[in-house]
Amino acid sequence: MLILVLKSYHSTINNLKIKILKIKAKILNIHLHKNINITIKDQKKYGIFRIWLYPKIWSIYLISALILAMIFLLPIYGNVWFFYKNYQNALIIFDTIFALLSVWIWFGVPKKLAFWFGFFVGLGLFYWVGLSFRFSPFPFLIPLIMFFVALIYGFIFYFLLFFTSSFYRILTLMLMSYIHPFGFDWLKVDAFFSYSIFSVDKLSFFCIITGVWAFVYFKRFYKILGICFLFLALDWGGIKGKITLPSGIEVITTNINQNLKWQSENLNNIIWLNIDSINKAILSGKKMIIFPETTFPFILNKSFLMPELLTLSKKITIITGALREEEGQIYNSTYIFQNGHFTYIDKVVLAPFGEKIPLPDFLAKPFYKIFFGEEYSLSEGKKPGNFTIDNDVFRSAICYEGTSEIMYQDKPKYLILISNNGWFTPSIEPIVQRMLIKYYARIYDTIVIHSINQSPSYIISPFILGDENL
Repeated sequence: MLILVLKSYHSTINNLKIKILKIKAKILNIHLHKNINITIKDQKKYGIFRIWLYPKIWSIYLISALILAMIFLLPIYGNVWFFYKNYQNALIIFDTIFALLSVWIWFGVPKKLAFWFGFFVGLGLFYWVGLSFRFSPFPFLIPLIMFFVALIYGFIFYFLLFFTSSFYRILTLMLMSYIHPFGFDWLKVDAFFSYSIFSVDKLSFFCIITGVWAFVYFKRFYKILGICFLFLALDWGGIKGKITLPSGIEVITTNINQNLKWQSENLNNIIWLNIDSINKAILSGKKMIIFPETTFPFILNKSFLMPELLTLSKKITIITGALREEEGQIYNSTYIFQNGHFTYIDKVVLAPFGEKIPLPDFLAKPFYKIFFGEEYSLSEGKKPGNFTIDNDVFRSAICYEGTSEIMYQDKPKYLILISNNGWFTPSIEPIVQRMLIKYYARIYDTIVIHSINQSPSYIISPFILGDENL
């Protein structure tokens, strides 16, 4: 497919160039088989006749870049079906093949297509970033934000693909995951291999890139070198393993629309649904219940609900997301109610433009008013936090934190992740999020228990197989 696209691109461009030369020759009454030079004056005089061909050339550029970007993103978009149907074995085969194809695409993108290739990749991966503006006074900004995001990645890819040298392309593909525009670190081609038969550490990724390059560009016998590199990158011990979870955990998935969640007239109904879920879990003998991010959409530690939750926590441990206020600062927090007491862990890694503006304060304040309705954003917690239940230690993470390496670096055995994907659904965001979580879970050998609003909850295994949809 890649070969056909590139051949079609080069053939069409060459044909158009020949047409331009023929038009020049015809206008100047010059035959192409004669060796007659066209002067600069003549070129300027008759250059206007090239204008009608420019739209054709640009359309070829755009279509070729779009097709290459679509193939490049197949490991993401193809996973929608496999996750939905929970076809894990088929998922591994699909991602192994098409993630390798994505690497091959990287080597084959012509320099002239670099910007538009990056533009379409950025648009395809992150178009959903602007969807949160559906719930703001400025929904008309959504197309502008989509275009702006795509433009940023267009420029990034322009420089990453500036040279066609294979060694340059290997280097830039390795370095890509360290480029975080405005602190947003979701562009990781490494994570395309999260559900493949390959390991996902950096050394294995280097072997994969080198193996694809050697297999494609070496001839005959030397292709075996590429196979050897791919062989080295295989995950020999991590295909399938047994994971053990503490018994009696109830993971809640909610489906509360974002445009309804924060309206005061809906609070009583939301509270009743949550309390009802807790009571049902108690009756079924559960020891712990986990709710998504901001399940109680208000400042919980200042609310009338605290005594009731503390009472219920004598029968079951309650993990829930809500806002927290202390000394005039507002935090996005995980609350842990246990044995009639409570503690909290504040979110440390805030989402760029969703919970904080990654700009200096004097530039950020006008955006705070637009995004948050106030001249300040949420406050950050000091450091990642753990809590212990029945001798099991759990790392706490909230939404965007679950895709941040800092939450995994000390290799927690269990990570409880709570998210509200209602800001961005329906979109590809939950798929990208899950692949990144799987990527870090495999690297750091962590079991992730993920409770979500408005997309399916799941448990992520540190092995290739073994995930569980809830």
